Amino acid sequence: MSTPRIRLGTDLITFFDLSYWGIAAETSYEEWMRMVEADPHLYFERMFDGCVEAGVQGIEFAPPPGGLTTALAAYGSAAKLGAALRSRGLSVSSSFTFGAPLIMGALENPAYRSTADDEIRRHADALAELDCGLIVLGAVPRASVTGGDPNGVVPRLDLVRIAEQLDHLGAAAAPAGVRLALHTDAYSVCSRLEDVSEVLSQTSADTVSLCLDAGHVTLDGGDAVEMLRTHVDRVPIMHWKDCVSPLDGATLTGPVMDRHAVMLTHFRILGNGAVDWKSWQQILKASNWSGWAIAEIDMSPDPIGELRAGIEFFERELAPIHR
Repeated sequence: MSTPRIRLGTDLITFFDLSYWGIAAETSYEEWMRMVEADPHLYFERMFDGCVEAGVQGIEFAPPPGGLTTALAAYGSAAKLGAALRSRGLSVSSSFTFGAPLIMGALENPAYRSTADDEIRRHADALAELDCGLIVLGAVPRASVTGGDPNGVVPRLDLVRIAEQLDHLGAAAAPAGVRLALHTDAYSVCSRLEDVSEVLSQTSADTVSLCLDAGHVTLDGGDAVEMLRTHVDRVPIMHWKDCVSPLDGATLTGPVMDRHAVMLTHFRILGNGAVDWKSWQQILKASNWSGWAIAEIDMSPDPIGELRAGIEFFERELAPIHR
């Protein structure tokens, strides 16, 4: 049997819903992080077992408390963490980290650039020990370069400056054999086709790639299929998130977790939203694409059931086109 071109994984944020852990809904995100960090082994063991039960092949380390740093603390070393994953037949597809501090922090304060380099190098070195070659980098919020307007036009000069820092960070990760994949966060400098095209044109394809999240692009009013068609050659990994309709970023207010909660009401399990997945799959077939398809369902109350539902849709509707 031939090896599938498309390998299915999930981001560990899929397991972040408090009800899945039997934790009171009023528990704050900060309290939840402290609970995980107090006994990370317990939480990671259950998340890894859940991935196996759901039927995925790989995991993407998530934002805290499901990140690589906490996972290393849970097992004591990259070698032991890798052994825990291999014993379950799981691979590490990628590891998420917030990109805005590493990018804008360095642009606003050149003295911070070496600190950002060191952070990326440490991340890349740990991933290399886990046979993983991708850091998924969260993008810079659009409002940070448009005077606070989440729907504003990003000045080309800012895109060029951001791309230059991305190239610099990509060079820092490269000695470990790790590439950056810029995530297409909704309301960021990397969620509109024209902005993505500018950033990719200004960066090295050897070190900087794209993690195309169909749900986030759709949420921000874009056409995820058109972005894939345009840049499929720069996409080694995808977040296969669905979305029912766009959401005006200007309507999101309050703390970050409150804004995120509203965004979640628009996301859907793979195949239950507005994304044209069959056209998406035809593009992958035409390019003979291979890589990781990450079925990311932020904070699912039923992570195993919803992952299985997405996989069933993939196997029934998409795999016959290209797998």
